[in-house]
Amino acid sequence: MLVGSIWFPGATRIAGTDGSLSFLMALFCAVISVASYGEVAKRVHRSEATLAVALLTTAGLIIILSLLSMLYTGSPMRTMRAIFAQIFGFATIPAFAALSARPNGAETLDRIVSAMILMSLATAGLVILGLGGAKFADRAAGFFKHANQLGIAMSAALPLVAARLVTSRKHRLLLAACLVAVLLGLVKSGSKTNFVVGVIGLGIFFVLYAIYLILRRQRPLAIIAGAITAPLLLHAALLALQALNPRAYRILTTQLSGGEADSMVARERLWSISIDLGLAHPFTGVGAGQPIGDIAPHSHNLFVEYFRTLGVPGVALITVMVLLVLICLINAVMAGLIAKGRTTDATDTNVMVLGTSVCVLNYLVANQMSDSFGPSTAPFFWIPLALLIAYRNVQRSLVDKSIGRVPDPVIPGAFHTLRT
Repeated sequence: MLVGSIWFPGATRIAGTDGSLSFLMALFCAVISVASYGEVAKRVHRSEATLAVALLTTAGLIIILSLLSMLYTGSPMRTMRAIFAQIFGFATIPAFAALSARPNGAETLDRIVSAMILMSLATAGLVILGLGGAKFADRAAGFFKHANQLGIAMSAALPLVAARLVTSRKHRLLLAACLVAVLLGLVKSGSKTNFVVGVIGLGIFFVLYAIYLILRRQRPLAIIAGAITAPLLLHAALLALQALNPRAYRILTTQLSGGEADSMVARERLWSISIDLGLAHPFTGVGAGQPIGDIAPHSHNLFVEYFRTLGVPGVALITVMVLLVLICLINAVMAGLIAKGRTTDATDTNVMVLGTSVCVLNYLVANQMSDSFGPSTAPFFWIPLALLIAYRNVQRSLVDKSIGRVPDPVIPGAFHTLRT
């Protein structure tokens, strides 16, 4: 239910607030996961447990700063936007890590990935057909408030679909059609940033997968075919954008040719105003979740947003979080590429590590221009990140099993600290 609700924040609102039902379910899952899965999570490998503790500690400090900002901000209830964005981390990371430590952990994670793919397909289908809240005029928002949010969701889902496509032994044609549908949903969102991020991210995943096959000397014909078809697919994606969303195509080509599009000029002005507000309140910011007057609800840049709203402490914490995630991504990609296991389970896990890594990277890059870790899109950061941590734990377990090594114990009291 939680995975399904995040795709329809406009349809799960309570008292007019988008995503309220998702927030309540995430809060419930956070309490259950941190309290109940602590003992099971002790079987998680040390590296993953340490990363989870570091990430959730940083998220917890951001929540504390956001709560404190209620004391001086003009609209205290809007601070809940920043809190909701972090709550999803507590709802997913401990739970997914604990699930990965079970004997059938990989199968459970695969079902979560399947749910994400199905919901992305359903959302893309609604957008393409123009049904419900997904009516298409110039930019489709689906059941999100803004088209950029739909674009972030679609670009985050693309690598998951691609990873499942290349690892699937059955239903490949169906998954290929799903990939095309999600890409069309991204095109119809009209988000230039997320279109570029999504397409490049998809390319990065297939390049990583090609390197993975090359290192194992597997499927040379597939690698050659991929190298030939990649430019053709890129051209087809641009043609689809031109046909289905001429405005987005025109702005994108203007930006790529070195011209100044109106949206880019507006963002530069927005960043300048946001930085000035941060400099005026360097230690406290203007308060978590606060809009920029009547201009925009957020700063359209992750770091600028946290500097504006929570000052130097806020931007320092979000920088630490991003650095932790980037270190995790580098380690995960390297481990996925050089992993020695050749069994079906090992291959599937390695490819899912690569796919979820690209998902997280897509979200981070998109948030430098599009959203600013908003409550409606934060789940598309935390769920792929939690899946990445969980698949890394499965990956290590498979290696330990293959060489008969006992897994490293988790840091004593690490998850007990999270529970208290």
